[in-house]
Amino acid sequence: MIKPKVLFTDGEGPIVFKDLAADMTERVVPGFFKVLSFYDDYLAEIGREGYQAGDTLALVVPHFLAHGVTDEDITEEAKDAQVCKGVKEYVDGLKKDGWEIRIISTAYSQMWELVGDYLGISMDKIACTELNLASLRKMFGTQEFYERVRQTEERVLAALPLWEEAMVEVNDNDSPVVRVLESEKFAHLREELDNLYWRDLPEQGYKTLEAVIVMGGRRKIDAAWQSARDLGVKISDIPYVGDSITDDAMHTYLAEEGGLPIAINGNAYALRNAKVAVATEDMRNLRPVLDAWQQGGFEGVQNFVRAYSEMTFPIAKERAPISEVTNQAYYDLINLANQEGFDKILATHKKFRILVCGAATARLG
Repeated sequence: MIKPKVLFTDGEGPIVFKDLAADMTERVVPGFFKVLSFYDDYLAEIGREGYQAGDTLALVVPHFLAHGVTDEDITEEAKDAQVCKGVKEYVDGLKKDGWEIRIISTAYSQMWELVGDYLGISMDKIACTELNLASLRKMFGTQEFYERVRQTEERVLAALPLWEEAMVEVNDNDSPVVRVLESEKFAHLREELDNLYWRDLPEQGYKTLEAVIVMGGRRKIDAAWQSARDLGVKISDIPYVGDSITDDAMHTYLAEEGGLPIAINGNAYALRNAKVAVATEDMRNLRPVLDAWQQGGFEGVQNFVRAYSEMTFPIAKERAPISEVTNQAYYDLINLANQEGFDKILATHKKFRILVCGAATARLG
């Protein structure tokens, strides 16, 4: 079954290595972003109304405003972004062969203006989080607004050791984040942030999830649907490459609709609803999966993965230690993996997520 030559892909991870929101926040409020990220896990788990995976990028914006961060500052920070190894050749090769590429990214628009220009992908082919601090500052630039934000920051940072203790409970002791942050010991920490985002700022007219609309979670599905319609292709024709929790909803949707969700160096959220997983430092290793899909659908992908595994890991199927690998790729069919197999795939991808950081190239600034 021949598929149209289209690729939809996440940005941070599959294309570029940079956590712009985290890095900018660390510049103005050191130590604060890890608390927000932990709080984000809680909000996602309780299913707060209107909250989507990745909305941390909305939570940080009041802090940018309170510390005088400008759109130009965001652009300057974005210049430190590094394109992942092999991406330029991978993208150029796809474009040369007639593929249409659409990027659907949680990251701020300031970064994609730079990355898109470097890769030759125009902004009309990139769906991302639009951030206009100048406009927001005109509406919410009062001293009272700034003071409420800064006072909360001070109290959170003063309690940072206790926050870190809560994180250990979740990350090292496998305690559910909801149970931890609703416990008697830690609830007052969470309430500090609850009060800021859902009470104090709305009293100032600032609605946290409406001031900045983050391109994450189900909003990625909406963007994909719109792009598919514009291209005249079906959702079932689409391969999508993702690596994190912001891609989980898209992976789930595509799997249900017959598309191809691909996890690249994925975390558990990206892997759990993908159909195929690719662990690699070099993004050019995605191309064989895309070609197999375009030429033969999911059956073609299955045939490629099986043939590659038999050729690369004969007899015992033992894989080389990842520390010894440079351009090696590991391909796995997630839908055929049992729990033990999934855990092994996850362990491989965790190691590659670390390696990709060191392999990133081509600083944009």
